Amino acid sequence: MRVEERIVEEAVKRAGDLSLQEVCIGVGYTGVVLSDGHGGVSYTFRESLGPSCGVIREAGKLRGTPVSEAARWMLSENLAEASVGAAAVNAVLNRGFLPGKNIAEAVSCTEDDVIGMVGWFCPLVWKFQQASRFYLFEQRPETCSPSGIAQIMEADLAPQYLGTCTKVVLTGTSFINGTADGLLAACRGAREIILVGASTPMCPPVLAEYGVTLLAGTQIRDAGRMMRIVAEGGGGMDLSPASEKLLERI
Repeated sequence: MRVEERIVEEAVKRAGDLSLQEVCIGVGYTGVVLSDGHGGVSYTFRESLGPSCGVIREAGKLRGTPVSEAARWMLSENLAEASVGAAAVNAVLNRGFLPGKNIAEAVSCTEDDVIGMVGWFCPLVWKFQQASRFYLFEQRPETCSPSGIAQIMEADLAPQYLGTCTKVVLTGTSFINGTADGLLAACRGAREIILVGASTPMCPPVLAEYGVTLLAGTQIRDAGRMMRIVAEGGGGMDLSPASEKLLERI
């Protein structure tokens, strides 16, 4: 079973009779509110949703969908559905944690480290400038700003290089587009594997088995405010007033 499937199954087990109360697919992030008032978010792959003006089947009828069903959408090839599913998963899993310090304060780098970062995560890029090598993999490399020694490459090349890395940073978006399992398998030799970003599912028992050492996710504290931010095109940094950062070593 792939890691994405195991994360979904863990969320389904914990979901009980919860259902979707609200759904918003924003241009930056996707948000959901569950029937118990808890919220969850995930990244929206807006460039990959296709030319159709409608991106979700049964749009307008999602309210009341059991979370046990909606969570499984995270495995969909339709990335709009996958984002809704991931947000539902995170609404279930990313709760009950204590706030953590900023991820940038929790990582370090030496001149002997080889860094692999899959997905542009600006708050950490500057932390790795002392590394002997720094590979940064992104689906659209042209959108990344120059960053010192970082060698910016196409995301498809990541599995070829991650095996040589001592520290790897993966963004939680890899659980939405179905690449998490392959990426984690490729970097099993790393001393540290760090999952970051608002899309990160906080599921230590499962992720520890895949070599993950640090989770830096998000817990929604004000679901109503989160939904307004998402609906108005907000991104990860914009969610701060409605959420708190989590940091869990596993």
